[in-house]
Amino acid sequence: MFKNSINGLNELFKGDCDIPAGSVILVSGIEGGLKSGMVFNMMSNYLADNNEHGLYASLEETKESHLRNMESLGIKKLDRLHIFDYKDMRFESNNEELDIDKITEDMIDFYREKYENLTVFALDSLNAFYSISTWENLRKNMYHFFTMLRDKDLTSFLIMETCSPEKQVFVGSTNYAEQPEYFLADGIIELGVIEAKENVKRYIQIRKMRTANHSMEKHQITVGKDGISILGSVY
Repeated sequence: MFKNSINGLNELFKGDCDIPAGSVILVSGIEGGLKSGMVFNMMSNYLADNNEHGLYASLEETKESHLRNMESLGIKKLDRLHIFDYKDMRFESNNEELDIDKITEDMIDFYREKYENLTVFALDSLNAFYSISTWENLRKNMYHFFTMLRDKDLTSFLIMETCSPEKQVFVGSTNYAEQPEYFLADGIIELGVIEAKENVKRYIQIRKMRTANHSMEKHQITVGKDGISILGSVY
């Protein structure tokens, strides 16, 4: 179960509830919130308990750089967790526009052909994905992208960096209003930082998880020699 992949994550779910298999989960938050580390740690530990395979697609870092960062957090890579970093695609494009959504689907199909039991996927990050996308109608194309991931029976984690509160531009009462991924996602996990005087805490909060009964409280995140752990409520 995904909720058993990180120490303390099970405390955020009630009863037998868990992250539903085959869902698309948005993992959002500010810079330094441990989004990449949380997803990579979760995938590695989840796959260690079964015979499935996972695919982590990195648009922002090379495979080598990403693994160095994970090692600094005490997170170990499992052999069945494969990393694709798009660098060869960028080199071959000679600065021409890339059909990034088609490349991503073909990449998933390639790994699925090699590993029939590919069940978990992560994209790091949606921000970079948008920046090199040729889409004109974001809402329509994001709908098709999310549908593609569900059709492939993948439990998908899409990482998206948001602005710090002091930099956010709000639409009405919320800054989510014009962002299609918040509507389309089956779940939203937010990671952030709470600062009170000289006390700084990282937190995780499940904002949304369809079909799962879960806590809405912010819980503290810590990093140790064995990776990420979740403690009790920050309040």
